[in-house]
Amino acid sequence: MSLLAGVVAHRKRAALAPEGKLLDFTRWYFPEREGMDFIEGPHHRVIGETLDRVLAGEITRLIITLPPGYTKTEAAVVNFIAKGFHINPKARFIHATFSDDLARENSDKVKSLIALESYQSIKEVGIRHDSSAKDRWKTTEGGGVLAKAAGGPITGFRAGYMDRTIFTGALVIDDPLKPDDAFSPAKRKTVNQRATNTFRSRLAHERVPIIVIMQRLHADDFAGHLLTGGSGEKWHHLNLPVVINNSDDYPVEWTYGIPIEHNLPDGPLWKEKHNEREIEVLKADAYTFASQYMQRPVSIEGALFDMDGFKWWHELPPIEWYSIYADTAQKTAERNDFSVIQLWGKAETGIYLVDQVRGKWEAPQLDDMALAFWAKHKGKHVRGFNVEDKASGTGLIQSLRKKGVPVIGIPRDRDKYTRGLDAAPWIATGMVHLPADMDGVTVPLRAELQMFDGLGTGHDDQVDPLMDAIADMLAETNAKAGWFL
Repeated sequence: MSLLAGVVAHRKRAALAPEGKLLDFTRWYFPEREGMDFIEGPHHRVIGETLDRVLAGEITRLIITLPPGYTKTEAAVVNFIAKGFHINPKARFIHATFSDDLARENSDKVKSLIALESYQSIKEVGIRHDSSAKDRWKTTEGGGVLAKAAGGPITGFRAGYMDRTIFTGALVIDDPLKPDDAFSPAKRKTVNQRATNTFRSRLAHERVPIIVIMQRLHADDFAGHLLTGGSGEKWHHLNLPVVINNSDDYPVEWTYGIPIEHNLPDGPLWKEKHNEREIEVLKADAYTFASQYMQRPVSIEGALFDMDGFKWWHELPPIEWYSIYADTAQKTAERNDFSVIQLWGKAETGIYLVDQVRGKWEAPQLDDMALAFWAKHKGKHVRGFNVEDKASGTGLIQSLRKKGVPVIGIPRDRDKYTRGLDAAPWIATGMVHLPADMDGVTVPLRAELQMFDGLGTGHDDQVDPLMDAIADMLAETNAKAGWFL
């Protein structure tokens, strides 16, 4: 053996020792098993370190939420279980997912990994010859795997065994509900009830770990059920949305969650999978983006606006007059809303969003953007520049007035939900027209409107001036309420 080969062999044995890291384990075996490179993202390190804590006995109840296609099954099912047998060939695992076929496939991948010559050269783990089934097999040392659909019967086998001095196995639940079933209350209830009446009864003792790794599908999906106290237990929670924003607070409603710090930088979770441009495309389906990608499902039933009521224009009709509406953010931090300035036109068939600028600007830059927007459109028949009269908007009003812009202050004396209810009928009757293909406007605007519930879910910076335009140009409540100053 050459010196280099000897060094590589030594590193491999060190990395794959029972006390080694799960991520190292995956790095060594994935290329050999799959015949391709393991493209590693920063989230793999965090997931690996968290699952190492499970193997070490530090965490016994774990939820990991992350987007689809981010190798969650590879990390938390296939490699985690195979690594568990490296530590203890007597370990016993139950694996549950949304279908029997997928459960068997995942189980067979574990079995195939264990059978690798390179795996056996580090740790001999024998598979019993009478264990030909993919969904249930045993090791020669007395360990084994049972893989079943999450909603089906799980009998005759328990995860772990009665020994608290060593890792003895785990119950691993991967996507217990398929996306198509997320909107069925009966199917959600069936899976959720198993947290207490089936899954826990399949543990040899209460210290045997339960791992739930999934994409969020609904506010009351399995993870939501557990995080709000469905099993009565506290759960460590590693939450990995497709876009990391470290200034986001952990949701207060997840009272049974113990958030795990991931220390990942702001921005895309895994740029090799989804970069900034690709993430913008994902936002077109607002509900799927909020739930499956951002791990913050919103109530699709609670949205205020009928999306079918909006009209999407390609060519503008004759416009009788225009008006500008601005909603300004108090702060420019990542988690705060954007400032938005919109130009709306009034036509015989309703109102039309003609132009928009949106960004996070400090006061001097906000003044410049507003003046530039006014200069761009003041040659049209613009009746006024309407600005929300609060926070940074108050300063903008004063600045624009000094520069001769006919600014109109809009006081906020009604909450967003009430304003949304007032705007909804005008939208439902087809009086509000939005641009069908305006770069940087159409996709994020559609996403925001789909999610808007008036209760603070997600951003609403574009919805605010839209509701002002409806109130002023259609309902005419702005003027009636004495908003012109």
